[in-house]
Amino acid sequence: MKRKLVFAIFAVLLVLSCLSISTVSAHRLHIVHKISEIEIESYFGGGSPCRDANVTVYDNEGNLYLEGVTDDEGKFSFPPKIGMKEYTVVVDAVHMPGHKAETVINLSQEAASAGAGGVGTEMPLYTRGIAGFGYLIGLAGAALAYMGWKQKKKYETKK
Repeated sequence: MKRKLVFAIFAVLLVLSCLSISTVSAHRLHIVHKISEIEIESYFGGGSPCRDANVTVYDNEGNLYLEGVTDDEGKFSFPPKIGMKEYTVVVDAVHMPGHKAETVINLSQEAASAGAGGVGTEMPLYTRGIAGFGYLIGLAGAALAYMGWKQKKKYETKK
């Protein structure tokens, strides 16, 4: 009986201490990022890449920033100009006349949408608390099963 009382007190103290713990970050995943290049990918309606297309990049004031050519995968990358938040990119497939596309890249919108619900989001505090409490209940169940097994073994040897 004394063991059960000690175990019950220990369990209550364990649960109370777990409820009073603030955010724990022992296994939290951290992400560090740096923006070094803007990469565009151009492709046709069927999914095939737009190879060797002329790319023209304009800044937000309409001035020519740089020109280049897409690679074999239809990709082109360029370094952003410090302080520039918006670019207009024009891709012209010169080997296929009439295939030209234009898009506006807004870096402030891209950064906001990436942080809104991307890969690096974490679970809410109440969800982590419930998960931790579930682990503790599982451990307590395993301990009780072991104690029951020991009691059963002790009882069977007395017979």
